[in-house]
Amino acid sequence: MADADRAPDPREARSAREFVAALRALKDWSRLTYRELAARADALGDVLPRSTVANMLARATLPREELVAAFVRACGVGPAELTVWLAVRKGLATSIERGESAERAEPGEPVASAEPVAPVERGEAAAPAVPAASRPAGAGARRLRVPVLSAALGLTVVVAAVAAVLTWRTHHDGGGEGDGSAAKDGSVSVSPDDPAPTPPPAPGKYRIRAVHSSLCLSERRTDKTAWVYQVPCAEVFPSFSLRRLDDGLWQIATLHPEHGPGCSGIMGQSKAEGAWLGDDYCESRGAGEEFRLEAVDRPAEGFRLRPAHTGQCLALPGGTTRRWAHVVQLPCRSDAPGQVFRFDPVGSGAKGRPAGAKG
Repeated sequence: MADADRAPDPREARSAREFVAALRALKDWSRLTYRELAARADALGDVLPRSTVANMLARATLPREELVAAFVRACGVGPAELTVWLAVRKGLATSIERGESAERAEPGEPVASAEPVAPVERGEAAAPAVPAASRPAGAGARRLRVPVLSAALGLTVVVAAVAAVLTWRTHHDGGGEGDGSAAKDGSVSVSPDDPAPTPPPAPGKYRIRAVHSSLCLSERRTDKTAWVYQVPCAEVFPSFSLRRLDDGLWQIATLHPEHGPGCSGIMGQSKAEGAWLGDDYCESRGAGEEFRLEAVDRPAEGFRLRPAHTGQCLALPGGTTRRWAHVVQLPCRSDAPGQVFRFDPVGSGAKGRPAGAKG
């Protein structure tokens, strides 16, 4: 059996965050929407509201055992694999509980140290321990303040040096991930000398068009999982709109006639090159459904759409013009034709110019 046919294995998870990431991978493997998972759970006699699942997969805390069991069963995993998932969850819960017990321990109680004790070198006298009662108040804080301050100053110098190098590369290396300086409104101008950088589009309804192919982003009505493709713009489904977030970020919102509001995002918050873009309930993939809009003027005028969790670019691989080609994330390249998009207004703004076109 090929690896793609096997359900994800949770036994590599070493923390609650990694366990939840494995659950997200299981959902992607199942190719089921939240609505379909809820329906399958109901058929199996479980209660699994889709909003509960969305919240579970968006957090970094360990889910309840009964919720994990219902979710794993709904994803189509067999009894043997379900036992593994529950065993891993129980082991993580025990580890977390032990950690909390150690934090709650009284000062006089022996607590196993999480850090190894450095051995005393031969010929080196060990410093005598100072009883806690004889230490001046605040001695520990003062003892830590100087090294922490030194470390902070050193880190500041390193960050400044890295920033200087990145700034130089931005202005001298046209093939990097970014070709300009970030603006607070979420757009990026590729030319610092351009007196009129391309402004970002206003929030609202748009058809998102790939400049190289003149095709638009869309779902396929018959798909069980709402992957996003490029299709003729007259066939776009469902409606797409831009929603402004904080810190210069944007969401690509959708309104499905059956499933209601949603958002486009990289499925499972995957950081892999070639990971597919898909539509699902908002806030189910964290930063995987948040984007930066980067204004560019090569190889055409428009915007790059950069997932916030990777800094890569939405793309049509190889600049393909094939209908129903998947939209994926790939490393940004200034000469890649399939990474530039424009926003054609829909509705009351339909007569306006596409956002991303100058002149």
